[in-house]
Amino acid sequence: MGRVRLRRRECESSPQLATVKSPRRAVLADVPTWELINMLANSRGMNAEPQEPNAHVIFEMAVDEDGWPPAASERVWAFHLGGDEYRIDNPPWFVTDLAVGDVVRAHAPDAQSHPVFVEMVRRSDHVTIRLIVFRRGPFEGDLGRALQPFTALGVYGEGAPQYGMLTLDIEPTAPLPAIVSTLRRGSEDGSWEYEEARMTQAWIEATAI
Repeated sequence: MGRVRLRRRECESSPQLATVKSPRRAVLADVPTWELINMLANSRGMNAEPQEPNAHVIFEMAVDEDGWPPAASERVWAFHLGGDEYRIDNPPWFVTDLAVGDVVRAHAPDAQSHPVFVEMVRRSDHVTIRLIVFRRGPFEGDLGRALQPFTALGVYGEGAPQYGMLTLDIEPTAPLPAIVSTLRRGSEDGSWEYEEARMTQAWIEATAI
């Protein structure tokens, strides 16, 4: 109950003005200091992995007859692992079967463009869940408040107020039964509807209880 394929008609605009994030990491804005550090490390022959994502990967999507998803492509933060491989670093909004930690192959059409997804190399054990938070529900469309029960369980999330959406990154060590219970309670009381955009075997087993 409550598990759905999110559609355009189910998205409600939210009164919030800023993107909501749980505190897994600082929000990157216009201060790409890490790029300079990575360039310096590479020039010195150092192989240390960057501390912050240093690339965007483009995922092309098919827009259905209802106009959903609202764009033909999505740009996702990633770590460049070398060559044409990238590790995904944030839960996607609209791309299906994608999660944090996935390693993908992507190719840039030219030097000025972001790399475009080609194929999956290795799937992670992370789960991706997307929610539509209803303005008529107990949280009144407040994404920050709706995110709090998940943050308390160690779940990282991001909010898109223009769509009334939350996307959650659930790590394999997270308390899956408690997260499933929270999702189901919110669905039953009218707080949200949710979509399991990427599942793992552990998640399937947790939801079977």
